[in-house]
Amino acid sequence: MTTALICVRGYRVAALLDAAANALSSDLTWIVLHVVDTRPLHEVDRALGGLPVHGPGRHRVEDRLQRAAQEQDDAVKAEVAAWLHARGRDAEVVVSHGRPEQEILRLADARGIDLIALGSEHPGVGPHPLSPPVRFLIDHAKCDVLLLRRYAT
Repeated sequence: MTTALICVRGYRVAALLDAAANALSSDLTWIVLHVVDTRPLHEVDRALGGLPVHGPGRHRVEDRLQRAAQEQDDAVKAEVAAWLHARGRDAEVVVSHGRPEQEILRLADARGIDLIALGSEHPGVGPHPLSPPVRFLIDHAKCDVLLLRRYAT
């Protein structure tokens, strides 16, 4: 059986899932992945690392970022679950933490994924028609990659 990894972000989740459902065969097994991007936390940590921050100030910033990431994760999982339930569709929902493009490839390799489907709201014009993470995925994925651009309309 063919397995598709459907990569969702923290916004327009239902629109992306609709686009995936319209573009993909109904007999595919779905794994829906949401990656909590940890780059902002690392960037704040690096920025604060050079400052003489003492006491609880540093931890308050990190805690707020981690709480915001958890809230986004909970909201995405709830939206995916509602979408799946409304359409009678089964899918495994996976949450990962790290750089999205690397986490997508890691899971795709670990699970033997046949197709990665992801959305891009990048305009697709000019000298760089794809965002760097999408370009990275296309260049490094060992399976087919389906870019869903129409979900943004």
